[in-house]
Amino acid sequence: MPRPHPHPAAGFSLPEVLIASVIVAIISLALAQAIVAGHQQTDNAVTVHRAAALADSMLERVLALPYGDPEGETNIGPDSGESGYTQFDNVDDYHNYTEAAGALIDASGTAWPSNYQDHSRSVRVVSETLDVADLGGAHEGVTVTVTVTMPDGRLLTVRRWVPSEVSS
Repeated sequence: MPRPHPHPAAGFSLPEVLIASVIVAIISLALAQAIVAGHQQTDNAVTVHRAAALADSMLERVLALPYGDPEGETNIGPDSGESGYTQFDNVDDYHNYTEAAGALIDASGTAWPSNYQDHSRSVRVVSETLDVADLGGAHEGVTVTVTVTMPDGRLLTVRRWVPSEVSS
């Protein structure tokens, strides 16, 4: 006659272990997907933030110059003899100015950090007349458009209309 066991057999059956393993695998996969999605969103936010910083920096650089040309030139774009940004002396001289990926510099000529160098940027300056009540109606000026191309080809664009000098 078999002896009775003082304690019944403890543990999980094979089907219970398999079901628990499947549940753990599904939860792990869901967590991994959430982590990957979070990293993608973070990378996207960093890329857009860098593009915005590059665009704002360039716009500030352009707007730091006077509207009118000191030599009296009225054409849009660099004047004769102005072959680079260090020679630009008014806002419209930046028309068609570009900085390629790997060649981004700040106003002092210092290269942007390497993690910004996969972007590129360009500037367009267009003569435009806008009706601005605070300036007394229709007023001439230029629209400065800075476009930054992100590594994935997306564009970030900022625009600013700059009125010509208003006589008082």
